[in-house]
Amino acid sequence: MRSIFFFSLIILLLNSCQKVINIDLNSTAAEYVIVGKITDQPGMCQVSITRSKDFSDDNQFPGISGATVTIENNGVVTSLPETDTGVYGTGSLTGQPGQTYKLTVHLGAATFTASSTMPQPVGPDSIYVSPGRLTTKKYVTVIYRDPPGISNYYHFIQYVNGKKEPSIFVSDDEFTDGQTVKPQLVFNNDTNDPTRDIKSGDSVRIDMICNDAAVYKYWYSLNDGATGTGQSASPANPVTNISGGALGYFSAQTVRTKGIKVN
Repeated sequence: MRSIFFFSLIILLLNSCQKVINIDLNSTAAEYVIVGKITDQPGMCQVSITRSKDFSDDNQFPGISGATVTIENNGVVTSLPETDTGVYGTGSLTGQPGQTYKLTVHLGAATFTASSTMPQPVGPDSIYVSPGRLTTKKYVTVIYRDPPGISNYYHFIQYVNGKKEPSIFVSDDEFTDGQTVKPQLVFNNDTNDPTRDIKSGDSVRIDMICNDAAVYKYWYSLNDGATGTGQSASPANPVTNISGGALGYFSAQTVRTKGIKVN
């Protein structure tokens, strides 16, 4: 999983902006992990709360119940009820581009806050599937037009036959401002799971997400944190936009989707 993430991320970033982001070393003490999002699509406002574990521990993260979770925008506060263990959400709150949203989580004596401004949406004009470089395996290329004159930050999620690809693809427009951009979303199937390889007859869907700069830094730094490829050989925590001592991120984001049937 970690190597898959690293390979996919670095391939895309070679065609975009590469930054060095200094991050603190991973702590052995358990910390709260808050992952929240509000989108411009109905029914997609959700916050999950878990606890971190040592890097060498298993990947089971039980949800944390009993929190009070709210999102505020322009003085209007919306409560997010707990819909599952450690999961808080509502279908009644849909974000608007250009608006800033503040997340507040009260958990015991602790309070965690974060804010995120939803960018203007950018979506794929088209997508197609073709063999990758020096391989017969097929990958998705996304074609989109970057809006000129403003900083844009992109996060791509790929689904094959409804199954989410675990690799992460992020990009910015430092070297592509105002251009037509055509990134090929290359991932490394190091698990040898044939269902992850794209074949004729498959249905492929790409979610193109626009984040703000703080959330982009989270995804970008997650690469170094997962692989220990930054200034330290030890794994490190990704950059967070949450105040109060928690890990994770809160993102006000737009989502645009494009799907095809592979010939």
